[in-house]
Amino acid sequence: QALRELSCDSSTRAGMFSRSIAVARRSSLAAAVAKRGLGGAARGYDVYDPTKNLTIARSWLTGPPALSYSVYKAQCESVRLFVFGGVILYLTYDLIKNPPRSSYWLNWRPDRVVMNFVTGFGSSPSPFLKEKLPYETNPLAVYVELSTTRSCYRPIKEPEADEEE
Repeated sequence: QALRELSCDSSTRAGMFSRSIAVARRSSLAAAVAKRGLGGAARGYDVYDPTKNLTIARSWLTGPPALSYSVYKAQCESVRLFVFGGVILYLTYDLIKNPPRSSYWLNWRPDRVVMNFVTGFGSSPSPFLKEKLPYETNPLAVYVELSTTRSCYRPIKEPEADEEE
């Protein structure tokens, strides 16, 4: 009998294969049934349905108080959508009516975007010097003064007093 278990003919192989398929089916059915409920499922109305959200928001403002947490949460979520949109509209209007006075805003405000692309983001002078800048200071004299006196002290001439006093 031990030899029979070790030697596998085609009929026993088919039987073993069908048993393994049956076991796999049972385990996949068990996995499908045994779903963990972690509370991540969506509840309430769809966020992208403004008519239902408006009715829920109105019920929060004018209707009777919510009797359960889930109803209260749905009301708060619906009101939040409209409050967010209102704040964004107000801030946009205020930015158009009272624009900031910074140079950044003057150059990059929304109504100048097209013009900036047309002109290639503005024409600015080259950051590299094309000629030597004229200096009125003699660096050697400054070095000698600093190294010998260890200070930049230069006597200040006092203004001459008027003779009339």
